[in-house]
Amino acid sequence: MRFVISLAFNDPPHLAPMAQAAEAAGFDGLALSDHVVHPRTIRTPYPYTDDGSPRWLPFTSWPDPWVAIAHLAAVTSKLRFYTSVYVLAMRNPFLVAKAVATAAVLSKNRVALGIGAGWMRDEFELMQQPFDGRGRRTDEMIEVLAKLWAGGWVEHHGEHYDFDALEMSPVPSAKI
Repeated sequence: MRFVISLAFNDPPHLAPMAQAAEAAGFDGLALSDHVVHPRTIRTPYPYTDDGSPRWLPFTSWPDPWVAIAHLAAVTSKLRFYTSVYVLAMRNPFLVAKAVATAAVLSKNRVALGIGAGWMRDEFELMQQPFDGRGRRTDEMIEVLAKLWAGGWVEHHGEHYDFDALEMSPVPSAKI
């Protein structure tokens, strides 16, 4: 059994001391949540409350998980870091692959990418990504990420992403 602490809803200056305390107490990892923005008016009902309102208030901190993970990995030595959950289809697969691979390499492979399809149509629109079809896009993005992280020359010709031979470096030395 592994014990992981969620860092959701915490102020960024508290994250490093919390990570160090968690590591000293013998916890296995930390999980970071993901939202890019919080619109004043959210038209999409939150699916995990009875009335559809979010569980958090405006101005709740949502630090970028990969920037936070890089910082927390630098102040710890054993903790693993998870995203819980990272909304993959809201992003460009090349930028995700680069950020996650860099965090993996710098942390000595202490990262795991936990993904979800996302629930907030408003956020997808602000990120200029289609909300509809996000599940199929997520599935294909997983294929693209695996190829990019394998190293060497890779190409992909799919429904949503199409590219000829290219390479990305650095790549993780272990499975993410």
